[in-house]
Amino acid sequence: MDKVSLKLDDAKFKLIERSRGRMKIQIKFSKEEAEGFKNFCKLKPPELDDESFYKQIFFAGCNVMTEQIQALVQAHKEAQEKETEEKDEQTEEQLQDQ
Repeated sequence: MDKVSLKLDDAKFKLIERSRGRMKIQIKFSKEEAEGFKNFCKLKPPELDDESFYKQIFFAGCNVMTEQIQALVQAHKEAQEKETEEKDEQTEEQLQDQ
């Protein structure tokens, strides 16, 4: 069996708003992506039903993406603070030179 990795390059997502704040998410995979997903689903613990397993995968992915975004925002803030400090130091040096 060939190893197939999950990539979402060609995947299509369809969101359907439902009543009472509910949402249905439909994902269409290419043949290779579908095979990779089926192989991944073989890791499902037997005590979980398919629907619960899929929800856990989805929310775990959302949590990881949230953590990545927070890390990027923090890195950006730190870079901005460093840049501001450097500008302040340059300004002080220019004032001292005058």
